[in-house]
Order: sequence, then C-alpha cells, then structure tokens
Amino acid sequence: MSLLSFARQSVLQAHRTRVPSVALRNSDRVQTTIHRYQRCYRDQRSYTIDSTARSRSQQQQQQQQQQQQQQQARRAFTPREAFLRHQEATRRKNLTGILYVGSFVIIFLGISYAAVPLYRLLCKRTGFMGTPKTGPYIRDAETLKPLDNHRRIRVQFSGQVSTMLNWSFKPEQKQVSVVPGETALAFFKAENKSDKPIVGIATYNVIPEQVAPYFNKIQCFCFDEQQLDPNEEIDMPVFFFIDPEFADDPLMDDIDTVVLSYTFFKASGR
Repeated sequence: MSLLSFARQSVLQAHRTRVPSVALRNSDRVQTTIHRYQRCYRDQRSYTIDSTARSRSQQQQQQQQQQQQQQQARRAFTPREAFLRHQEATRRKNLTGILYVGSFVIIFLGISYAAVPLYRLLCKRTGFMGTPKTGPYIRDAETLKPLDNHRRIRVQFSGQVSTMLNWSFKPEQKQVSVVPGETALAFFKAENKSDKPIVGIATYNVIPEQVAPYFNKIQCFCFDEQQLDPNEEIDMPVFFFIDPEFADDPLMDDIDTVVLSYTFFKASGR
C-alpha cells in the first residue's frame, strides 16, 4: 500500500466517524492534510529517482574514464615501445644488482688485503698466537740487565720450507741458553736450489704461545721478501731477548724450553 493511499484512507475513516457538522466545518483541514501527504509522497519519490539517476551517472562516468585511460594507454605505446620499456626496466634492475654485488666484492677484497698487515701488526705488538714481539721498545741498561739468579731458558730453533719453494732452510745452531734480560744472536742458513731467482718470505711463531708476549726480537728477517739467485746461499741473523718480566709471571714457572720456529713460503706473484 502506498503512502498516499494510506493517508487518504486514514482521512476518510476519520471523516466517517465524526459528526457530519464537524466534518463539514473541518473539510478545508482535511483537504490540506491530503495535499500535504501528496507533496511528501512526490518529494520522496523524486528524491529516490534523483539518487538512482546520480549513482547511475557516476558509474557511467567512471566506466567512461577507465575506457579512456585504457584507450590512451593503448595509443601511447605500440607493442615495440612496450617491449623496449620492459627491456629498459629489466636492464636497470640488473645494473642495480650488479652494482650492489660489485660493492660487496670490493669491500671484502679490501678487508682481506688489509687483514694480513693488520694481523701481523697485532701479533708483533701483543705476541698474539705465539708471534714474538718486534715493536720498538725504549729500554735502559737496568731493564736489559740479565737476571743471573734466574734459571736458564733453552731457546730451540726450527726451520721449515713450503713445498712450493725450492729452497733449503735450517738453523745453524740447534739451541741457545739464556736468562731473562740477556740478548742472544742466532743464525739461519737459506739456499736456493733452483736454476732461477726466487723470492721467499718467512713467518714465525713461538711455542708455547704464552711465552710470546715476553719474547722480543731486535733484528729479524721475518715478513721481509728475500731474493736468492740460483744456487745462492745466505746467512740470516736473529737478535732477540726474553723480557725480564718473564721472571715475575707465575704462569712461566714451569716453562724451561722455548721453540722459535720459522717457515719460508714463495712470495705471491714473484
């Protein structure tokens, strides 16, 4: 039942139940009420129609805009242009990836090259991993004075050669006996057994490792490139001492023998 029909029936029903004289006096009011209901119905219907029309219009506009955008996109790029754009985007992505990878490679190469001299410097200054100290030390006569009342320490020498290096390398004396604070000089002999010049480089360490911080070398051939001509033979000196503080360390009480070991390798790229 529509709103207008309901209003009309309600007014007529009220009109029948009233006294005729009252109905006649209020006839104008009845007509006014009917007209008011009619206007409300018309307004509501027109609002509904307008809302539906607006929503349909908006949908049509959106569809038209999407169609126009698609047409413009199709007109803007031919298949070849689209392929070229895709190829360019792929090239940029690949270039970015290559740059990232190259940066990481360069950084790690730099770290690897810097690690060797830094590690050597650390070992020389601190005696880390059994490497004797070779840093500069300022000592007076009292500091380097031998501790004659201390037990003597046997310093044994060892020499090895890498299989890639056609040399012979060995100590000229098996051992020396010193006390803390006493300087000593030892010699190693190296010989090139090949028929061409070869450049070698030596590394070293001290056994046991805990003695390394007290083992100081004043002169040494380690970590310096040594070139020997065919069948050439040379003597390589090592001038060293054991720090007097060795006697004050309770961890050194059971140590009577120290081994100074050298290993020669073929220099890289030589």
